[in-house]
Amino acid sequence: MSEFPQKAAIVGGGPAGLAMGQALQHFGIDFEIIEQNDDFGGLWNRDWDKSPIYDSAHFISSRTMSHFAGYPMPSHWPDYPRHDQILEYTRSFAKETGMYDKARLGVEVTGASPADGGWTLTFGDGQTAQYRWLICANGATWDAAMPDLPGAFNGTIRHSRDYNSSDEFAEKRVLIVGAGNSGADIACDAAQRADHAGISMRRGYWFIPKHIEGIPGDVYGAAQPKIPLWLKQKILRKRLLKQIGDLTRLGLPMPDHELFETHPLLNDQILHYLRHGDLSVYKDIVKLDGDDVIFKDGVREAFDEIILATGYTWSAPFLPDDVNPFSGGRAELPLSMFPKNRDDLFFISFVKAAGSSITLFGEMAWIIARAMKAESVEKQKFRDKIAKNDFDLRKGLKMVSTERNKAYINRDAYMAAFQKLRRHMGWPKDEAL
Repeated sequence: MSEFPQKAAIVGGGPAGLAMGQALQHFGIDFEIIEQNDDFGGLWNRDWDKSPIYDSAHFISSRTMSHFAGYPMPSHWPDYPRHDQILEYTRSFAKETGMYDKARLGVEVTGASPADGGWTLTFGDGQTAQYRWLICANGATWDAAMPDLPGAFNGTIRHSRDYNSSDEFAEKRVLIVGAGNSGADIACDAAQRADHAGISMRRGYWFIPKHIEGIPGDVYGAAQPKIPLWLKQKILRKRLLKQIGDLTRLGLPMPDHELFETHPLLNDQILHYLRHGDLSVYKDIVKLDGDDVIFKDGVREAFDEIILATGYTWSAPFLPDDVNPFSGGRAELPLSMFPKNRDDLFFISFVKAAGSSITLFGEMAWIIARAMKAESVEKQKFRDKIAKNDFDLRKGLKMVSTERNKAYINRDAYMAAFQKLRRHMGWPKDEAL
């Protein structure tokens, strides 16, 4: 073990990698952030050819509830900052915390070889370096998932990751496939610029306004008393019906699930375009037929372009298959961070939950760093607990069974699991970065 320097490799210089660096600084653990692009930013860096960010993209969480530990976003910023503001904020944090001095920028990790006591990383320029720990913070929204649509289409088919601007839709008939938050955003862009805009939805979704009673939805939610999930679902259903009405009259399908059992849509604009007839709703696709798309209800419509807002495959392509939890698709790791077979490998980008990812990454990073700091006896106690994996990460939340919902957590349950782990290990329950 002595041949490997007591140093961690953090692969990825987006918000997850920076949050991890902050935690390692706090615990006095040496590290290096390895980022394939020439600057920090991760998915918010539009210079990266795999960035999913488009002109109209804004932060899905409010600036109030989203920040690195001890580093709030500027109070004069809008409630939901633009993508360029998030990039500015990320790089400002990196500069303030000295992360540029701990970074290897413009270098891609092409391979990671495990051994007893550490890892040897290979970089795109052929160089290698050794580390005691490997932390995968390489992001979960860059490896585009492309469904196999039956039939042949005369027009253009591309993933939403490759979409940039509404100008691309001018004088076209455009169909967006998928109703995640990106799909809804892009459908709004199409409604403004395309000759005809449609969105194909496999199921109905719950729509939650970005503001409730004049304040951001996540701020409003955080101020509410803690109540059981079933009661929260019941109360919010009534509030939504009162605030936005019955959306089936706009052609939207009724949700086939309870609130929070798959991702809700935080989008006000799409309802505006539906109400004004600028966007049409279609069912799931059955077949492509030349210029036409045939839908499940038999409707046939001509389109020039199809945008697949169909999500992302989780990938860590530099890991060998025998230690890669994503070689067969998404994986549900213990606490979404720890493999069971190694105590020197960690994951921080691969989790789905409501609320701010940046804030969540900070919580995850503390646990990872504290586990790395553990001495030998304490480390075995930790690994035994991880191997047991008796954490309830959903607390009654019954997710719709889809690939996207694998590793989806109930935020409250996740924080409770962290506290359970802290108690088990005897770690201070309130210690934070």
